Amino acid sequence: MLLEQRNLQKRTLNALNKKKLYTTDDILRFIPYKYHDYSRIMPLGDALDKDCAISGYVESIGKNERKIEASIIEETSGEKLNVFWFGHAYEWEHLKKTALNQVIIGGKITKHPQNSYTVINPVTFCLKDNFIPCIIPVYHKIKGVSEDMLKGLIKQELSSAAEPLENIVVDKSGLMGYKDALKELHFPSSLNKVEQAKKRLIFNDVLYFSMKMKNVPSAGRANSMFTISVSEQTKKFILKLPEITGISDFSLTKDQLAAVNAIASDMKKGLRANYLIQGDVSCGKTIIAVISMFLMAENGYQSVIMVPTTILAKQHYIELKNYADIFGYKTALLSSELKQRQKKDILKGIENHEYDFIVGTHSVISESVKYCNLGLVVTDEEHRFGVAQREKLIKKAASGAHTITMSATPIPRTIADVMFGEDKKVCTINQMPSRRLPVQTAINHSTKTIFEFIKRQLSLQHQAYIVCPLIHEEDTEDETAVSDSELSNVQATFSLYKEEFEPLGYQVGMVNGKMDKDEIFQIINDFRENKIQILVSTTVIEVGVNVPNANVIVVNNAERFGLAQLHQLRGRVGRGSIKSYCILNSNEKDNPRLKILLDSANGFDVAKEDSKLRGYGDLLGTKQSGNNRYISLILRMPHLYEKIKLYASWMNQTHMGGALLSLYEEGEINETI
Repeated sequence: MLLEQRNLQKRTLNALNKKKLYTTDDILRFIPYKYHDYSRIMPLGDALDKDCAISGYVESIGKNERKIEASIIEETSGEKLNVFWFGHAYEWEHLKKTALNQVIIGGKITKHPQNSYTVINPVTFCLKDNFIPCIIPVYHKIKGVSEDMLKGLIKQELSSAAEPLENIVVDKSGLMGYKDALKELHFPSSLNKVEQAKKRLIFNDVLYFSMKMKNVPSAGRANSMFTISVSEQTKKFILKLPEITGISDFSLTKDQLAAVNAIASDMKKGLRANYLIQGDVSCGKTIIAVISMFLMAENGYQSVIMVPTTILAKQHYIELKNYADIFGYKTALLSSELKQRQKKDILKGIENHEYDFIVGTHSVISESVKYCNLGLVVTDEEHRFGVAQREKLIKKAASGAHTITMSATPIPRTIADVMFGEDKKVCTINQMPSRRLPVQTAINHSTKTIFEFIKRQLSLQHQAYIVCPLIHEEDTEDETAVSDSELSNVQATFSLYKEEFEPLGYQVGMVNGKMDKDEIFQIINDFRENKIQILVSTTVIEVGVNVPNANVIVVNNAERFGLAQLHQLRGRVGRGSIKSYCILNSNEKDNPRLKILLDSANGFDVAKEDSKLRGYGDLLGTKQSGNNRYISLILRMPHLYEKIKLYASWMNQTHMGGALLSLYEEGEINETI
C-alpha cells in the first residue's frame, strides 16, 4: 500500500519520500544498519573497545559550558570510568539525579594510555533499578521523522505484512517466516535471530533477482551481419598509441591483445562478438573497447558506449574524440544535460551516420535515438544499470550487433551466465600495463606529516586528491558512531588546504555531488590541465576521473568507507608512469579492513578478503540499490546463490513466484533494479 494512503502529515510523507520510502513495504524494508547489544551487563575487563552495557556507581557528576562529565566506579573491578556528554545540556536535569547511585552505562568503551576508561555520549545511562536488558536497533536518520514516529509506523505496518513465498518454499528452505524476520529486524529478541532474519530477506532479494534475470530475453543471435573485412586503419591506430597518448612505452599487455584478437576473430568470422571484459581498476579495459569501436568504424558501422555517470561519459568522450579526430572519425556525446537544439542536431547526425562513435549515459538507449548501422554496443559497469535499461540495449542489439561489457567487479562465470546469458564470453585482464607502478598505500593520521608529504610531491610538479566522507558537517547520519567534529567534510577540508597551500602558490579546488554537473566537470577539467593542484572532493571522483599527473590520494576517515570503494578511490592514482601513493587518513591503525589494502593491490584479492571479513549483515539497507547490490549479495554468498538458483528455476516453471515479484514491483526496488 502507498504511504500517501495512510493518515500521515504532508511533511512526514515528504520526508519519507526523500528517503525513497513510498510504500508500506518500503518502510518495513528500512532496515537498521546496526544494533546496540545491551542484553547483558559485561565486566569492564571484557568491555574494552566494545559497544556494551556495564554497571557502576556514580561517584560524581557535573557540567560546564562544553560538557557534562561523570566519574563512575565500575562494580566488578573498582576501576574508574569517565563518561562525557557533548551537546547534551538539555539532559542535565535528568542526569544529575543519578549522583551517588548505581547506574547502567551503554556505549563504546575506550581507553587511552594516560587516561582511564572512557565513554563519550553513551547510548543509554539510567538507574540500575530501571534498566531493562535490550538490543537497540539504529536507523539512518530521516530529517523530520523522529525515531519513535518511525518505529510506531513500522509497528503499525508489521501487522499487515504477508508471506510472499509459498509455504512449501519456506518449509523446504528452512528459513524464518517473512513476517517473523521483519519483526526480529525491527524489534530484536537476540542477535542470533537478527542474523537469521537478515538471511531470510537476502534469500528473498537474490531469489527475486534470479527469477527476474531468467526472464530477461536472450541477448541475441549467434551470428552477425556486422562482419569486418579490413583492419589497416585500426592497426595504425594501435601503432600510433605511444604518440597519441604521449607515453613512449605504451603497448598492449598479453591479456589485452588476447581480448582484442578474440573479439576481432569473431567479427571476421561473422559470429556475434558478445564479451564481458573484466579486470582491476586501471588495467586497461577501455582501450580494448576503443580498438573494437575503431574496427567497426573502419568497416562502416556505428558504435555506442553507455556509462553510468555523466562525469564518466564526458571522460570517455574526451578520450575517444582525441583518438577519433586523428583518423577522421566523428564522436558525439549524448546526455540529459544537452540543450534541446544541441540534442536535436546530434540525434539527426546519429540517424544520418554523421557520427561513428556515440558516448553517453542511459540517454543513448532512449526511443528518440535512431542509429544507422549500429554494429557495436559497449556498456561500462553494466551491473550498475537496471534490467529495463538492459532490455532496451538488447533490443538495439537484436539484429546481431556485437556487445562488449566492461566491469571492474570480479564476476565468476556462473554469475556472468545469469547476468548476461550463457553465450557471454568472459575475458579477464590480469596483467597491469608495464608502465604502471603499484600504488604505495599507508595509514597515517598526522595532518602535519600528510601536509609535508603532499608539499614534496607538488614540488615535483605532481597533483593530489583529498577525499572526505561528508559535504557539510551536519551531513552525518550516524551520530552514535562518531561525533560530527571528528568527521572530515569537504567544506572545512577545502578551507584547511587553501589556508595551508595557496600561500605557497598552489591552487586548491573543490567538488561534491550537490554541485552543478557542468561546474563539477569544469573543475575536474582544470585539475586535469594542472590549473588546480589539489582537488578536495567527496566520492564523486570515484569513477571516471583520469589524471595521470595526480600521484597522491588522501582518504580522510578511511574507516568509514567500504573496501571496494577505497580500492576504486586508490585507482584514481597510479594511472601514469610515476610512483603514486594512497594515504588512508585514519586513527584506526589496526583496522583489519584497512590492513587488507596495505597488503594487496589487486582488486580481486581485496574483494575475496573483504568477503571473508564481512558477512551479509551490512548488505541490507537503503543506500545499496540497483543490480550492484544483488551482485554484492551473490559474490558474498556463492553457495547460498547456487541453491537459490534452483528455487528460481523451479518457481519460474511452476509460476509460484507471483507474490514475491509483486512485493518488489510495488516498491522502490522496482525502480533501482
